Amino acid sequence: MGSTVIITQMPKKMPFFVLGAVLASPINVAVNNVMQSIVNMSDHLSFNEVYTGVSNEIVNCMCQSIEGVPLSAMPIPMKGIYYEQYDYSKQYCLRLRVQGLYYADRCSEALPYICFKKKTAELRVTECGTVDTGYQLNAKTGHCYKFHEYAMSWSLAYLRCVAEGGQLVVINSAAEADVVKALFAKYPAKSIKKGSEPVNVIFVGFRDLNQSNVWRTINGQSLEEAGYANWAAGEPNNVINQKQYHGAMYREGGLDDYNHDVPAPFICEKHPHNIVPVPNNC
Repeated sequence: MGSTVIITQMPKKMPFFVLGAVLASPINVAVNNVMQSIVNMSDHLSFNEVYTGVSNEIVNCMCQSIEGVPLSAMPIPMKGIYYEQYDYSKQYCLRLRVQGLYYADRCSEALPYICFKKKTAELRVTECGTVDTGYQLNAKTGHCYKFHEYAMSWSLAYLRCVAEGGQLVVINSAAEADVVKALFAKYPAKSIKKGSEPVNVIFVGFRDLNQSNVWRTINGQSLEEAGYANWAAGEPNNVINQKQYHGAMYREGGLDDYNHDVPAPFICEKHPHNIVPVPNNC
């Protein structure tokens, strides 16, 4: 079969493929049983239903999984899946309720979902506690790091890291800053995707939440409490009120205030034994 990973309260449009997976669908008895067992843990996971990978996105009149398995061929009861007012001209996604029942409804609501990744001979859990080989363990810090050369906004970078079981990197010491700086140095400006301009900074995990020049990490600490408050010369400056309220770091290691809407590359950090869930209010 395959391994399943649950990510709570993430909009369905969020790229679940960041894990090299697809939205789980009850394509056979084994996968259906695992999906049912996961939703049966809902008392501890605080949700009532999840999305599956079944929809009528390709052809309105037929629902099928991402793998192309028709809904009619799946080992689940068909009774009650469609409402009487089902409109074939609209898009529907199959949901799985905690009671173990499937039903079709709109796809626009933000709900949890289950990821499915088929097990292969090459698939293994690395020393970073993930199948994502982009994460590399650093002996100096005991944490794992992954550089993302595809530039994103600060918010999307934050969510991307959480979806991978980590967080946007929080620098806790000068030694860790050197680790992050060395990783950044492996990716010259020309390697950054999506035309980020400039490409001499990466997003890191701190921000000025109330826009009052009080900077805190995403873990709630001041930069001083976190262990690294080395601003670059002249920073933070919020140049000409450019909405620079989110954290970044220059290639030289100095911190910068940056506009969270301007895409930049970023680094995710992960403890080898931690899987961090998406917060319930996301």
